[in-house]
Amino acid sequence: MQIRTHSVGHDATLTAYVQEPSAELGNAATRPAVLVLPGGGYFYTSDREAEPIALAYLAEGFNAFVLRYAVGAESPFEKSFDDAKAALAWIRGNAADLLIDPTKVAAVGFSAGGHLAASLATAAEDKPDALVVGYPVTLEEFGPPVGKELLDVPSHVTADTPPTFLFSTCDDTVVPIRNSLAFLSALAEAGVPFESHIYLLGPHGLSLSTAATANGRGEMVERSVAQWFRDSVRFLLTVFGDFAVDGAPETFDTLLRRRRPGLDMPIGRLLDDDRAAEVLRRHAPDVVAAAESDRFTRGISIRQVMDYRPNALAPEAVASLERELANLA
Repeated sequence: MQIRTHSVGHDATLTAYVQEPSAELGNAATRPAVLVLPGGGYFYTSDREAEPIALAYLAEGFNAFVLRYAVGAESPFEKSFDDAKAALAWIRGNAADLLIDPTKVAAVGFSAGGHLAASLATAAEDKPDALVVGYPVTLEEFGPPVGKELLDVPSHVTADTPPTFLFSTCDDTVVPIRNSLAFLSALAEAGVPFESHIYLLGPHGLSLSTAATANGRGEMVERSVAQWFRDSVRFLLTVFGDFAVDGAPETFDTLLRRRRPGLDMPIGRLLDDDRAAEVLRRHAPDVVAAAESDRFTRGISIRQVMDYRPNALAPEAVASLERELANLA
């Protein structure tokens, strides 16, 4: 993994977490991305909602970026907003170098960072391609308590607002649930696709809602809320599309095929069957010799041998094996 830092906007720091390319990850050479905007009431940016979030998404196949945007009493909302717009523009402008798809960039924000992410998604000219927000501020009424004039997000929702995932808890006393409900209502009115999870239990600021991000506070570990992350990954891959794979997932029938004579049965099991062993010795004597000398070859199938060593058997030998073994099943 490459970790890089860049200055964007009003000297804000953008940290990039970029998965190294690998021949073993060929179908993920180009990845979707998340721009993480931590909360902190526009007074600071929370460590609990920064790198842990980025690394969680990185493990799911996203390249991730954390923005430490302008905060504090001397920084009006517009300055923070400029930083977020600059970060999104920088990510897209350097997409090739960052190994990402510039049309698959989601803004992910929490609390005040959720307000900033939602502002990007509703009021910026260049919007993210999807939005994920947790317990977000969305109403301008939050401005006076933090000494800033904030954008009223629901009133800026249009049909151009990107697909949105929102989670919150119903008894959040710091950012009341009306912030989430007003935003969701505006999304519904504008016909914007969205998914929402309003959980029964949990205070404000849960982050991943795990012990590792709880800062030692038991109330910050609510297992029901911890589901939000997996759900958000599923949501984003539904919107963006998953990585391409060949073939179908395993099924119960796959397991049964490994228990019937054929190209999928482990070679050791074939050799334990006198009829199958005779077929194998006629068409694949070198494979039999290898299986008799090492346990690894006994454990794999003829099909897997061909995956590892495509030239181990002639195509006509494989065809004969497949036909004759199938007749034994």
